[in-house]
Amino acid sequence: MTHNTVNPPPQLRIPSKFFEDKELRSFFERQQQIIWQLWLRTGGSEDLVSSTEESLTSTSSRVARNAARIHAIEKIGFDIEIITADFTTESNQIIICNNTSPITVTLDANAMEEDQVHIKRRGAAVTVIGTIDGLTNKLINIKNYSMHLVFDDTDWSEI
Repeated sequence: MTHNTVNPPPQLRIPSKFFEDKELRSFFERQQQIIWQLWLRTGGSEDLVSSTEESLTSTSSRVARNAARIHAIEKIGFDIEIITADFTTESNQIIICNNTSPITVTLDANAMEEDQVHIKRRGAAVTVIGTIDGLTNKLINIKNYSMHLVFDDTDWSEI
């Protein structure tokens, strides 16, 4: 059986002039982290992968979906919010929860169709308030778990 090495996506070199601007530096560092997470979640790794047709087809599909997600993120333009206390979302946000005690993130009551929210738990538990997949509220009880939500004009769906 033949194996091919699957390389991780290349890390973009951040120009040194951006290091002077704390906000730009933070943005580019977070962007690279998000791209790396998308790479891993869609089947990318640094392990050897079998070159069988089934494996290649599956990997190609995941890579295509990954590229579509990255393109969608670039097209929409997400605001990144780092929070430590209760928070209410707005459209198209990435919310990083760095809380030391449990908090709530309330989904936008005035959301419009195709609004998206990404919520990442880095600290203590996070309860997401809103209708998600027909259920009321959802607890993010696993540290470093990310939730990607899309509004369909009725309720939020976890993707």
